[in-house]
Amino acid sequence: MESWADFMDWAWARHHNEWSWYIRPLIILAFCLAAYLLSWVGVIFLALLFPVSAILFPAPEVIDPNIAKYRAQEKRLTENATLTEIMAFVGAVILFLSVLAAAFWKRNLWFGLLVANLGSLAKIVVNLWLWPEAGAAAIAPTIVTVVIFNSVVIALWVIYKNRASKNSRAQI
Repeated sequence: MESWADFMDWAWARHHNEWSWYIRPLIILAFCLAAYLLSWVGVIFLALLFPVSAILFPAPEVIDPNIAKYRAQEKRLTENATLTEIMAFVGAVILFLSVLAAAFWKRNLWFGLLVANLGSLAKIVVNLWLWPEAGAAAIAPTIVTVVIFNSVVIALWVIYKNRASKNSRAQI
């Protein structure tokens, strides 16, 4: 790669890989676990991995037409965005990740679920608002994220509660 433009073309091609969308639930779960375990290093590493995940996978040989439309809209938006708009977007993502981390850092699983689900709902609403036709391409990966995230967090909560009730009975 000889220039920034070459790098951006390389990254954009990789960003079309659907795996970059479907890997996010694992990153978000690991991020929340790091916060729950009070690991600053884990939280920071995973927060940085989140945007990098967009280019972890190779460029797909065949691109789903709906994803191609979505990415074209996304590219137009990013190319035409002002610095203020870019900073607002980055700020919103940082705010979301900060509140999500804080919820799990404080061990408040229900608030963490609320934050994660509101973030997912916001993603769907914003995508459909910005791109009524192409925005629907983000719905399936977002719902997969919601289902996986909610299932894992609720399952962990049930396991924790069962252990806590067994421990309290054992002490009697």
